[in-house]
Amino acid sequence: MKTTYKLGMVVLISLTSLLSCKKNLDINNDPNNFTDVPIQLILPPAQVQLAYTLGGDVSRITGSFVQHYAGHRNQPLEYNQFDVTPPTSDGLWQRLYSVTLRDLKSISDKAEVSGDKMYLGVSQILSAYTYSILTDLFGDIPFTQSLQDDKNITPGYDKQETIYPALITMLETGITNIKSNAGLEMGDDDVIYGGDMVKWEKFANSLKLRLLNHISKRDPNAVLTFLNSNPLLITDNADNAMLVFGTTANNANPIYGFDVLSGRKDMAVSATLVTKMQSLNDPRIPLYFFPVLNNGQGRKGQYWGNTPGNDLDDAAQNYFSRVGSFYASINSPVVLMSAAEVQFIIAEVRFRANNLAAAGTAYNTAITKDFEALGLTGAAAYLAKPDVAFDNTLKRIMEQKWITMYQAPYESWVDWRRTGFPAIVNNGTNRTGGVIPRRLPYPQLEINLNRAALEAGPGVPIPFETLKTRVWWDVP
Repeated sequence: MKTTYKLGMVVLISLTSLLSCKKNLDINNDPNNFTDVPIQLILPPAQVQLAYTLGGDVSRITGSFVQHYAGHRNQPLEYNQFDVTPPTSDGLWQRLYSVTLRDLKSISDKAEVSGDKMYLGVSQILSAYTYSILTDLFGDIPFTQSLQDDKNITPGYDKQETIYPALITMLETGITNIKSNAGLEMGDDDVIYGGDMVKWEKFANSLKLRLLNHISKRDPNAVLTFLNSNPLLITDNADNAMLVFGTTANNANPIYGFDVLSGRKDMAVSATLVTKMQSLNDPRIPLYFFPVLNNGQGRKGQYWGNTPGNDLDDAAQNYFSRVGSFYASINSPVVLMSAAEVQFIIAEVRFRANNLAAAGTAYNTAITKDFEALGLTGAAAYLAKPDVAFDNTLKRIMEQKWITMYQAPYESWVDWRRTGFPAIVNNGTNRTGGVIPRRLPYPQLEINLNRAALEAGPGVPIPFETLKTRVWWDVP
């Protein structure tokens, strides 16, 4: 579903609608402080903030860990050198908790009162998605006591092993609600699926499959049992959960906004990914990367990645490629979940069940779906290459998934922590002795404002040491 989000337009419509409904002025109420916003006006900003944060800070940090990106200066260089400290996490934590989850909770609260079960279900599915991102980034997080506003401004931390089952339940409840057909019908205010409840069901089941796969070392049978139940999943690119951004500065794709509109030009891509794709003569290269722009080093028009941790300044764009047109144009999509990802998950699940034929079929379908999503032909020829063809190994599945998940590197980071693939190393300058980070440090905001809960729970992060510790599902 390609629904383009127009930030300025939605804000204008929201304000105009609210003001036009205000027939009489009550001097006891501030007319500029809206206390009863319709759920139709809350949903779009919640969806966009989620996509913008995923495509922005979350992807830039985790994409550096799994060597999709290798920034040459400023923040992107810090991420590649694992110079990640509590303040690094402040922005994404605040946007996901204080904006996305708070808006989704507001939708849930209003929908429960009004009986709008479809809105309630969508808010539950997106809440489960958002919490899953947070717990996969940090481990234990505020969950049961979160979003209580003035009732509890210092929420305790729930353990990840209790959060995961709760998220599965939240998804199942959300599916029940969206299938009820009760309440208001969604339309353009749903900027992901345009109110298509069947697609929301596919997304929710696909997310459930993802999460059960995450915990396969803790509960080896759960994901296979669920897959064998024949759930309705994202199987076609038309069902991909994604948000397409606009064509002006105030609704631009987050990577484009960060690196192009800002003038930074810091986000070089990683030599690890570029070299791997070049070795396979991968047809996705021209869409994944821009060639080197200028000819100061004789590289103009070629594809070059930066070595992770290398601080050779490339302000003049003589040395390294940048993120390419498909995922970093002004109106590029941010993909929450795709048919290709679902097929890679199925391939992994079938592989672990020793059903190699089914694993190979899903693997081939995953790559084919990604080619189709990118508008490319030639998937069959690519799959026929000896170094691409399914060879009955988990390594082959995960390496190709890592290439495909350039669209969502935070999920590749989960995969690397779970499986060890791809086999990436960082021998450049870094703050962890070359150890690839396995979690993010809790934000400085939490240390300053919720320290007692941290101390009673997972602990106050220790600079650069906390990065090396494992979350619950990350079993050695």
